[in-house]
Formats: sequence, C-alpha cells, structure tokens
Amino acid sequence: MDSMRNNTAEMIVEPMNLFQDDRGYRPDEIAEKLNVDRSTIYRLIRKVFNPLPAYRTKENGQLRCFGRDINKYLQKYMVQPHNE
Repeated sequence: MDSMRNNTAEMIVEPMNLFQDDRGYRPDEIAEKLNVDRSTIYRLIRKVFNPLPAYRTKENGQLRCFGRDINKYLQKYMVQPHNE
C-alpha cells in the first residue's frame, strides 16, 4: 500500500494543451470541446474570484478566450486524485 502512495505522489502532471495557445475561442466552442453546457463557460468567465480570462472582439461583440488562458485555467483547477 505504501508503494502505491509513493508512486502516485511521484506522478508528473503534464500541462493540458486541449486548445491552441494563440487562437481565440467562443464560449460555445469551449463548451463543446469540454462537453459542458455553454452556460457553464459563461459562469466561469463571470466568476468574481479567479475568472476565466475573456475579451470582446469589439464593443458589445462576442466574447473570446485565448487557448493559452483556457489551458492554464484547466491546469490550475484540474482534479488531483492523489490529493482527494
């Protein structure tokens, strides 16, 4: 049992790269790729603490999120089974 704990503690977590770093993604594209509802993405963008970074393409335009910001956000909030 101890050897199992040591192995999981030594696991190296590779960065998530589900999204292209320099591309801007619409909330519906992010939701489709993550298999969640679009409202979930809007909720992550509107969070008061640690929101998913987003920008508008023009005044009152569509929201977009850079792939690099999405990847960082997912990495930061990824569930770590060995810590649960």
